[in-house]
Amino acid sequence: MNAIALANLVLDFASIINFIALLLMLRAVVKNRKGLRGYSIVGSFLTFVSIVGFEVAYYLLGNVVGFALGWATVAFWFIAFIYSLRQRLKGSPVQKEMVEP
Repeated sequence: MNAIALANLVLDFASIINFIALLLMLRAVVKNRKGLRGYSIVGSFLTFVSIVGFEVAYYLLGNVVGFALGWATVAFWFIAFIYSLRQRLKGSPVQKEMVEP
């Protein structure tokens, strides 16, 4: 087994674990949407951008599992970023402090 094949196998395994973690996060957010209020705007945006970078790398490597499962993570962090930004722009001063000190 060459290094690229081993790397793709490790990436597949990591993508599956990441997807399971995402499902657990989604479950928590669906149960209590106020959980998103504590997310950092900058942190959510940077996480979104980095996950898009991973998606590009998965595509270039031809890693189908990582590429397919990663789009759910991209969507989650994009929504978290938009929600945090909207809370910051629309909220009262107290709510704004809750989103980003």
